[in-house]
This record gives sequence, C-alpha cells and structure tokens, in this order.
Amino acid sequence: MADGLINTLIQLLEKGSVPWSSVSDRQRDRLRSLRETGVLTVERSRGGRRLVVQNRGVVQRFAEREYPAGLDAAREADEEERLPASEAALHFRDAKRGSAGSEVLLFRGTPGTEIICNGTPLPIGKLTRTAGVGAALLASDTTIVIENTLAVVENQEAFFRFDELDTTAELACFAGGRLSNRTLEWLGSLDVGPGQIIHCPDYDPVGLSEFQRIRSACGKGAQLFWPDQLAALIQKYGKADLYKDSSELLDGLTDASQPQTQKLLALLQRYGQGLEQEILLSDCSPPE
Repeated sequence: MADGLINTLIQLLEKGSVPWSSVSDRQRDRLRSLRETGVLTVERSRGGRRLVVQNRGVVQRFAEREYPAGLDAAREADEEERLPASEAALHFRDAKRGSAGSEVLLFRGTPGTEIICNGTPLPIGKLTRTAGVGAALLASDTTIVIENTLAVVENQEAFFRFDELDTTAELACFAGGRLSNRTLEWLGSLDVGPGQIIHCPDYDPVGLSEFQRIRSACGKGAQLFWPDQLAALIQKYGKADLYKDSSELLDGLTDASQPQTQKLLALLQRYGQGLEQEILLSDCSPPE
C-alpha cells in the first residue's frame, strides 16, 4: 500500500501547507499528535481549507522519526514493486512492509520424482525419503521446471501426507495458506497440460478464493481437488465459523465461470459451513 504521508510531509516542509482535502483519514490519524499540539493547524483558504505548518522544526523531527533514512529515500522505496525487508526496516521501521526477496518452496514427491532447478535436477523423491522434504529458493531469476502432476497443498499435515489424499499427483508443493504473487507467477509459467496443477485447499471461502487466484494464473492447467462425497463431508464435518468468518470473499466469485468454482460455491452457500482438508486424512465416513 502506497504511503501518502511521505508526499504530504514533503509538501508541508517545502511549501508550508497542503490542501486539507488531500490528506486521507489514515494520514490525519498519524498527524493527530501534531495537530493536537498546534504544530499543524487547519485553516480556511480561498473557500477551502489547508493544513498549515506552525513549527517547521517539529515537523522535520517528526518526519525523521517516521522515516529514519529521509523522506526522499522513503519515497523511492515506497515506489518499488518488491521492497526487500531490510530496506523496509531502514525506511519505515517495519520489515513486514517488505519481503525477503525470494520464496522458499517446499516439495515432497513419490519415488523417482525430481524438479529441474536452474538446469540442475533436484531429486525430490529421494529427499522426501531421506530428509522428509526437498526445497528450492524461488527468486526473480530462478527457473524451476516440473514434469510431474503437482499438488499445491494448503495445510501442513496434508502436505506431509499428500499421497494419502488420492489426488493422482506425484509431487506436492506446500502452500502454507495464501500463495505469494511470485509463487503464483511461477505456477503460471509452468508448461503443463490441463489439470496438472491440483489445488488442495480447505473447502471454505478462503480456499475457494485462493483457487480462483491459481486458476487465473494457470488457466486450464489448474483444477480443484474434489474428493469423493465432498457434499456429505461438508454436511457432517463442516464448521460454520469457517464459512461465516470469510463469507464476504464469495461476493467476488458469484460470476466465476469455472464449473468447480460454481459447484463448491453452491455447496458452501447451501450448508453455511466450511470443511478443513485434514478430515480427508482421517478414517471418517460420510453418511450414506
């Protein structure tokens, strides 16, 4: 999210005032202490109102506290599409506004499976057997090629036991919740046939929304994993909070044309419940 306060402070220090209408509610809240102490005042000007500097030195110190490396540097950093976490800590005192710059992808695979990372085979099947998992660092210049059907698995236990989900996939990649844009770009770049990327989520509004993101990136290459008797499982083992807590995400899916999306959307709305994917690993049996 762009930080409009940077430009507001630059204008205040350079010109001494800014139109009050250009200051967002979020900025007004961050500047509240300066207004309450009279450092900044709101005054009428030519039929409108302006935010006016009464003590430039205090505003300058406020800017230095909020943006330790300087306003100009903060503005440049704010415009970067992918800001490293180290730079975010430097400019905004908040590393979470940036990213590590690369993504760690975790894989598990059946015997003999591998991925090609920057031209070098990585034996995922062997690593799964010996170490439990294989990993690759996905950076902007990384090339990871996959020739097997891939399951993208949302939760940890299901990832560790992906072979028990009966997805037909030979490889699994751990999603750990919402996928990053970089990972989505990588999935979209894979040269796979229809249905070779199988999304295995929780069956709730969040999982359905995430499938839509994957489908948008991968097109027909992606399909939603649909276990046997899913409707009966949702009815018997579903959880109302999984539906209610994120049901607003369904608003943007009502026009989705993908048949699996429409089918799951109808089930969620019918039962008013979501289903955690871990139930598929249990010995449960849905009602006949």
